[in-house]
Amino acid sequence: MSFLLYGCYGYTGRLIAREAIKQGLKPVLAGRNPEKTKSMAESLGLDFKVFPLENQESVVSALQEYKVVLHSAGPFSQTSKYMADACMRTGTHYLDITGEISVFEALAARDSEAKKAKIMLLPGVGFDVVPSDCLALQLKEALPDAEFLR
Repeated sequence: MSFLLYGCYGYTGRLIAREAIKQGLKPVLAGRNPEKTKSMAESLGLDFKVFPLENQESVVSALQEYKVVLHSAGPFSQTSKYMADACMRTGTHYLDITGEISVFEALAARDSEAKKAKIMLLPGVGFDVVPSDCLALQLKEALPDAEFLR
């Protein structure tokens, strides 16, 4: 399965790309910086696309062939709307790795719009500090004798 990974050359984007390959996936890498995107893609033997988020038509054009985009280019409060808008137009499911509450709220407010477009807007699919701490507390309360979490 191919998906588009936007923000591939940032710290987390690099980790995602490498893990995807380990899992047998071949993401198409994408970003706004031509040199960094190309270098990352060539080092992993993957295809790539370069486009700025601020140009809506270029984002729409890039997303046309993908069912899923994993957005890892932050700060998400400045980038997520561009990608989500294009996803609405192309019918591409949107995932991101944000931990920014304002992005969770903004995308949740677009739920009916996403349903009409028959797509999923799912922020926060990464392993962030606050959600993982909340999960750890919930597990500790459910399993008080547990001594570690892996």
